Formats: sequence, C-alpha cells, structure tokens
Amino acid sequence: MSFPLRFPIELERYDGGGEDELGNEVEYWGAPEEHMVFGWEPPVSTEPELAGHDRVIVDMKLYAPRSLNPGPKDRLHLDGQRFEVIGYPQDPNNNPWWQPGLVTILLRRVEG
Repeated sequence: MSFPLRFPIELERYDGGGEDELGNEVEYWGAPEEHMVFGWEPPVSTEPELAGHDRVIVDMKLYAPRSLNPGPKDRLHLDGQRFEVIGYPQDPNNNPWWQPGLVTILLRRVEG
C-alpha cells in the first residue's frame, strides 16, 4: 500500500554540540533538507500548572515515509513552526500483516 506524500517540510539534522570561540556550549544543526510527508495530526497544547511559569507545550504527530529517518534532537519545520523530534520514529511496518511504509514521528514545541 502506498500513501501519497503531498506536504513539504524541512528537516534539520542534529550535528552535535561543541563550544564557540568564547567557550560557551553550543549545538549545531545541518542545513534544512526539504522532504515530502503524508501529513500530521492537529497539535495538542498544554500549560503546566506551575506558579510563575508562562509556558505552552505543543505536541504533534507527523506521518512520514520511513526514508526520512529523523533522530532525537533533529528539528522539523512545518506550517511555519519549528518542532523538535522527540525520540525515534514509531515504526508499524515490522509485522506480517500490514506495512504502510509510514512512520509516526513525535514532535514538540515549547513557547515561553
């Protein structure tokens, strides 16, 4: 079974960390790569109930081909928003009954 890949996204792969010229810790990502995906679910947002915190956490599930192969800390840009990849993709293709060719990628964005 083949699902149509109709929506463009950009993927920035995490290149690790290091120090800048002043000795501050920094993290690096590669140049954005454009990929096509099947789609994503509506975002779900939560606000932690902590006094003094003004933060919104936005979680989303993205459905993409296995070949995208993102890893933890990679970043995805979709709909004008930047999300961080959480963990490794969930792959339902390893069974004898159904191989959709897609994986579920968990994404998160924190505002505030």
